[in-house]
Amino acid sequence: MTVHEKMKLVIDLAERALEKNELPIACIIFHNDTIVAQSHTSESEDDRLLVHAELKALMELDQKKIKAKEKRQMELFTNLEPCMMCLGASIASFVGKVYYSLDAPSDGAAKWAVKSWNDYHVTSSFCLPEIKSGILKSESKALIGGSIFREFLNATRSLGLAV
Repeated sequence: MTVHEKMKLVIDLAERALEKNELPIACIIFHNDTIVAQSHTSESEDDRLLVHAELKALMELDQKKIKAKEKRQMELFTNLEPCMMCLGASIASFVGKVYYSLDAPSDGAAKWAVKSWNDYHVTSSFCLPEIKSGILKSESKALIGGSIFREFLNATRSLGLAV
């Protein structure tokens, strides 16, 4: 499968989340062409905030007890730039590559991490995954720009929450 084909699967999963009145954010972790873990954000269903797509998929991956060396060959795909929590979980999970569609200017951590990693990082077994952005950007933008998502953003802004 190509990078674009993998991201298309993520966008399809995000569309299914939106149909359930969830934020249209999804994540799939691949080992070569095999799906190892997948999830979508489920804040409405779970009535919790720390149920981000990436974190849930990484928790599923962690339960499989795969060795770090094999995890370094895995690729995490998500349609929105991972936040600090999710990128940190990716690093702690030893995922080798992170691909995303859209930048998240308010809470995305990937660009910051790429810029800052070498300045602040102490040598350890943890390393920053290879990060690539902009995959199927217009498709993700169309999905995230949809009316339900806009309504969610407007509601959170009216509560004084920055998203």
